[in-house]
Amino acid sequence: MRDSGPVTGPAIARGDSMANGWRASVWRVGPPLVWMAVISGFSTSLFSAARTGEVILPMLHWLLPTAQPASLDLLHEGIRKSAHLFEYGVLAVLWYRVLAHSKHWDARVAGMVLLIAVSYACVDEFHQIFVPGRTPALTDVGWDGTGAAITLVARLAVSG
Repeated sequence: MRDSGPVTGPAIARGDSMANGWRASVWRVGPPLVWMAVISGFSTSLFSAARTGEVILPMLHWLLPTAQPASLDLLHEGIRKSAHLFEYGVLAVLWYRVLAHSKHWDARVAGMVLLIAVSYACVDEFHQIFVPGRTPALTDVGWDGTGAAITLVARLAVSG
């Protein structure tokens, strides 16, 4: 077999640009997809209310030794709902970065991001039907969407 030598010229440029384009796409889309996997991890039985209560309630009791158990339970629930706001707020920021083509606010992109976040929240809650120790709740989709919306409004306020 005859060696025709190294490949040069447009073939290298085309190969490099395709490789660079692929890498750029992974670097752009990878973070929100990884974060979605993290959110799915939080939807396992390891993060059920009973399981997080085993960690959070003793800490709350240590911080607030005179608090009634009902108050500690309410705080625990608040912490869990705050996690929904945070998780989907991060998801919104990550998808906005992927879809926005400029640094200026784009309401159309924000709408798409909110749709992505709420859609994924629905999928996530549906998934919990099949997870022992988890209870899907439409109100959690509301918390998730609220987290995404708050973050998008904050993005608008910062960027104008």
